[in-house]
Amino acid sequence: MPNNRITRFQREQLERAARFADSDGWTLQLRVTEEQRRNCADVPVDVFFPNAEEDSGERLVRAERERIAEQCRGCPVADECLAGALLRGERYGGWGGVSQPDFQRLSRLFRKLRQRGRLTEIGGEAA
Repeated sequence: MPNNRITRFQREQLERAARFADSDGWTLQLRVTEEQRRNCADVPVDVFFPNAEEDSGERLVRAERERIAEQCRGCPVADECLAGALLRGERYGGWGGVSQPDFQRLSRLFRKLRQRGRLTEIGGEAA
């Protein structure tokens, strides 16, 4: 039986995104793009999309998590970036400090909780 508990990390990320649950994902993307102080302003976009041919071993996944988290740490629009990507239904990449595959898992949880109208009551219960 799979563990359906929301991890602390997932809960924290969902809480960040839940503030924007009634927003439009494309409007949030525009806000991120227009923010000149964003951490990714001068970073090539492919930095946030891992190469599909790369080995996805646990060590590489951890390194990717750390790299994306560090790139986005302190960014003034990281929450909007994450929420916008979730709202637009992005499937790949690192968004708002959350790397792939964590973002893909988070996206599934976000959609499920939003469909059930439970995004604001995350609290760690099973999704």
